[in-house]
Amino acid sequence: MADFLWHKVSEKEKKEIKENAKLIMESFSEKLLKIDEQIPEFLIERSDMERSEGKGESCENDFRKIMFENAPQKSKDFIISERKEW
Repeated sequence: MADFLWHKVSEKEKKEIKENAKLIMESFSEKLLKIDEQIPEFLIERSDMERSEGKGESCENDFRKIMFENAPQKSKDFIISERKEW
C-alpha cells in the first residue's frame, strides 16, 4: 500500500504525467473560451456612490453592545478570537 502512495517516478511516468496535464489544461482552456461572460453593469445608480469618511471621533451609542452580541466567544469586556501567525 505504501508503494501506491509514494514511489519514485520514472522518466516514462514523468512524460505521461506531463502529457496528461497538458491535455487537461487544453481541454479546460477550450471550455473557458466557450463561456460567454459579460461584464455586469451597475443596476443601481446613486448620486453618492461612496460613503464620506469621518474622523472617527464618535460612533453609535450601542456599537459596543451590538459587537458583543455578535461575537461568538467573549469574556467580560473582551472578545475572544483566534490568533493567526503571519
